Amino acid sequence: MSTNFDEIMTLIYSIESHTCTASDQEIIQKINSWIPSYTCPTAAEGYFMVVSTVLHFRPQLEEELLKKAVEPLYYLGLDNAQDILSWIKQYQLSTGGYRSRKSGLQWLSKANSRVEHFEKALCYLRDLE
Repeated sequence: MSTNFDEIMTLIYSIESHTCTASDQEIIQKINSWIPSYTCPTAAEGYFMVVSTVLHFRPQLEEELLKKAVEPLYYLGLDNAQDILSWIKQYQLSTGGYRSRKSGLQWLSKANSRVEHFEKALCYLRDLE
């Protein structure tokens, strides 16, 4: 069963307010079963809005959640960490519907220090092909 937008926003609000009772595995499952858009650019924005916020509060989920966040960018042809980081810089300035939240922007501002995590996510996606 897929997660809908209201469920995703409820999850984000509960994580931000420190009232989330979902386990790490439940959070991963909810995000992995959510489809923010059927177009890669908008899907990437949706996933990064959610993932950056969640990772600000639950950094231990980084390896799993980055796989999902990077996936639409990979399908757009961004196949190295530097391209992902360039996209993130543009995304941080986004005024679209899936703008990053304050805590997400804090996490994204440190993205340059996570090159190896982006590379791992890209390797995972390459291995799926």
